[in-house]
Amino acid sequence: MNRSLKGICFTVAGGCCWGMSGVMGKYLFDAKDLTATWLVTVRLLGAGICLLLLMYQRKGNSIFRVWKRKDSAVNQLIFGMIGMAMCQMTYFLAIQESNPGTATVIQYSAPILIMVFFVLVEKRFPKKEEVLVLAAVIVGIFLLATHGSIKNLVITNAALFWGLLSAFAFAVYNVQPKKLLDEFGTLETTGWGMFVGGVLVTPFTKVWSVPGHWDIMTVAMTIGVVFLGTIVAFSCYLHGISMLGPVQGSMLGCVIRHYGFVFEGKKVLIGE
Repeated sequence: MNRSLKGICFTVAGGCCWGMSGVMGKYLFDAKDLTATWLVTVRLLGAGICLLLLMYQRKGNSIFRVWKRKDSAVNQLIFGMIGMAMCQMTYFLAIQESNPGTATVIQYSAPILIMVFFVLVEKRFPKKEEVLVLAAVIVGIFLLATHGSIKNLVITNAALFWGLLSAFAFAVYNVQPKKLLDEFGTLETTGWGMFVGGVLVTPFTKVWSVPGHWDIMTVAMTIGVVFLGTIVAFSCYLHGISMLGPVQGSMLGCVIRHYGFVFEGKKVLIGE
C-alpha cells in the first residue's frame, strides 16, 4: 500500500470516528443531561493521559523532549489550546445547540480557511478541484443554515457562532502541528495536545462537579467518546494529514459530515 492510499485510509477512519463521537455526545446531552464543557474536559484529560502513558511505555523520558526547546514548547501549547481544546469545545457546544450533522457540516467549512491560507502563503492561484470543493462547501452551508432562503435562518445564532468558531479551530488543528508531527510523531503530539488542553480548561469547566444522570449507557457512551471519538479519531486523522498534507487531508475528511447525518438519522448507536 503506497503512502497516499495509507493517508486516505487513516484520514477517513479518523473522520468516521469523529462523526460517531458527535452522535454519542448529542445522546449524552439530550438523554443524560451531561454538558458539553464537562464532556470535552473529560475526553481531553482521559485521552491525553492514556496516550502519554502508552508513549511513555514505548519511549520513556524522551516524551518530555518537546518541552526542552522554546519553539517546540510554544507550538505544543498553541496546539493544545486551539487545535485541541478550542476545536473540541466549540464543536460540542455547536452540537449542544443544534445536532451532530449540522455542527459537523459547519465545522467542515475549515477547508476554505486552509485553502486560502496556503494560496496566500504559496502565492499561487487555487487549483480547479480546490475551487470546486470551496463552492460546494459554501453552497452546502448556505442550504443547511437557511433551507434555501436567506430570510429563513434555520439554525440558531448560537449554533452558527460555535460552528464557525470550531471551523477556525479545526483549520488550526490541520495546519499548525506539522513541525510537531514531523519531529515528535502523531501519538506524542496528540497526547500532549489533549492533556495540555484539558488542564487549561479544567479550572473553567469544573470537571470535578459531575453533571447528568449516570447508568451503564452513560458510562458506555462516555468511554466511546473518549476512546473511539478522541484517541482513535484524532490519532488516525492527524497521521493521515501528515501523509496527505493539510489541504487534501481536510477536504477528504469532509466525509465525516455524511456519517454524522447517517448515524443521527438511523440512531445506530442508541438503539432508537
